[in-house]
Amino acid sequence: MKKLILLAAAFIIVLSGCTKENPPPVSNPIGGGEQVQEPVQEPQREAVFKNEDIDQAKKMAQQYVATITEFHGRTAHTTADFDNLQTEMSEKIKAVISVHPQSRITQVSGTERNDKDLLELSASRFKLFPEEVEEIYYENLNASELIIPMSYLIPGKNASKEPKIYKLHFVKSNDGQIQLIRDGFFVGGPDLEKKDQEVSPFDKDKLKNDLKIQ
Repeated sequence: MKKLILLAAAFIIVLSGCTKENPPPVSNPIGGGEQVQEPVQEPQREAVFKNEDIDQAKKMAQQYVATITEFHGRTAHTTADFDNLQTEMSEKIKAVISVHPQSRITQVSGTERNDKDLLELSASRFKLFPEEVEEIYYENLNASELIIPMSYLIPGKNASKEPKIYKLHFVKSNDGQIQLIRDGFFVGGPDLEKKDQEVSPFDKDKLKNDLKIQ
């Protein structure tokens, strides 16, 4: 009898060990338990400006600076003088680089003249930063522009010794043409950043179509 009891106890211990080694699988009821969701990754937006476009914009920036430095030392006193100077500068710039149709060449201001009223546009006053080129995408407008910084040392006794930073803004037209749209220096044009903040879902397609840019 004792042998039977001992055998039965041993058998129970063995079964208990097997149960611990192989626990039964746990199943969650349908719709129950926590579900781990994989993070959804947004598709990467393809850049509007290709390498060849960036190279072209850099070349245009150099040509632009070279063109306006040709006016170094020029002077104007009357309104007619300034109008003639603006017309001449506009024709030369647009002959060298492509300017956006809605942009314009602005009049010379006091910041480009010295105390003797001469234009201070020597090459030594300008510096381009092509290595800092940047593509900006405006989500609401669904358009991009390429920006190349440029510095200019303002003349005059009261001018700062630190150069002022300007930005050359380039866009790509629907037919693939690279255009200078504004720079805050001599070229004034549509401010895409401002338009992106103001545009509504109802007129963004119309605005982009009016600008004819990608």
